[in-house]
Amino acid sequence: MKKVIGVDLRCLPADGSDGAGVAHATRALCEHLSSHVARPTSHVDIRYYVAEGAKWEMGDVVRLKDATGRSLRNAMMDQSCDLLFVPGGSIAPALNVPTIPWVHDLIIFEHPEYFNQPWLQRQITTYLFKKGLKRAPVILAVSEYTKSQIVRLLKIDSGKIMVTYEGGDSKLGELRTTNYELRRAEAKQFCERELGLTRDFVLCLGTVEPRKNVAMLMRAWKSAKRKSANAPDLVVAGSSGWKYEDVEQEIKSLTGIEGQFFHRYKSVTEDQKRTLLLGASMVMVPSLDEGFGLVALEAMQAGTPVAVSKAGALPEVVGEAGMVIDPKDEDGWASVFLTCVTDDRACGLRSEMGLKQAERFSWEKSAEIVYQTLIRSVNSG
Repeated sequence: MKKVIGVDLRCLPADGSDGAGVAHATRALCEHLSSHVARPTSHVDIRYYVAEGAKWEMGDVVRLKDATGRSLRNAMMDQSCDLLFVPGGSIAPALNVPTIPWVHDLIIFEHPEYFNQPWLQRQITTYLFKKGLKRAPVILAVSEYTKSQIVRLLKIDSGKIMVTYEGGDSKLGELRTTNYELRRAEAKQFCERELGLTRDFVLCLGTVEPRKNVAMLMRAWKSAKRKSANAPDLVVAGSSGWKYEDVEQEIKSLTGIEGQFFHRYKSVTEDQKRTLLLGASMVMVPSLDEGFGLVALEAMQAGTPVAVSKAGALPEVVGEAGMVIDPKDEDGWASVFLTCVTDDRACGLRSEMGLKQAERFSWEKSAEIVYQTLIRSVNSG
């Protein structure tokens, strides 16, 4: 009889949306992981535990009443598994099977001020998270940076931590084998025709929350705009998460002229996101911390120059291809805004280097590492 690997998909949004961040990465990884399990040579089955309302129809699905640990434990009493994989990273307590987490970051341990949680809830969250990792036979991490954080902050042996990386956007990754320049030209035309982005623009993409450092980027952009009328427009795309009042204040403080060159999109589909990535003159990721840096990778896959902060795993992801700036250096970011329109040669070189750097990452590679780790673990149990 085949052994069963369970996958805890409680991190997927219960409203049926695709989700961003961890949910987005989880969905991409598990779609590729399913193809590995479907191989004729595979000797395991896979079972997905999914909260009611969440969008996931692939494979053997067990629907949970809600996204609580209790619902997961109850479901596993009737439809259990030999090993549980938790791509969201946070292991539910009191599970009676070996459990392997996929850890994205430990930012809440070092920067609790970035999160919208009461003190007691945060203490419980971090205690259970740490306990789950301590008990796990193996830990999967999205970057070497995240691995180092697990070792440093939680005092866990580095020997039981495997780095998987992430894969970015598969559709953008395929552009290298198609008419890439045509797709970029089409994207720019769409941005101009449908979004009114008639000038060069810089894109900041992702949920607006404190660690994304968007307010600083807006101040740097305003500084660049005041220095040169040719500075590009700024597009901030992504939902408003929490503690975003500083960003709203920066938007309110825009002068009438500045407001004509600033664009805020709070809801973007995957196709719209790709179009913005392809149509932008540059993508900026000024985060104060990142466990991986998926937006930076997707920008490189799109062939768009990328500037990232010198924080978290961002320098690790972009390598020599990205411009790396201190996240608090407003003058430094302001100068990069001007580089977009004054140095085509430098931007072209960054674009080529980014495409090459992006080839190091794929969901196929990440899923292969995860699959092999799960197979070894379930067979040794």
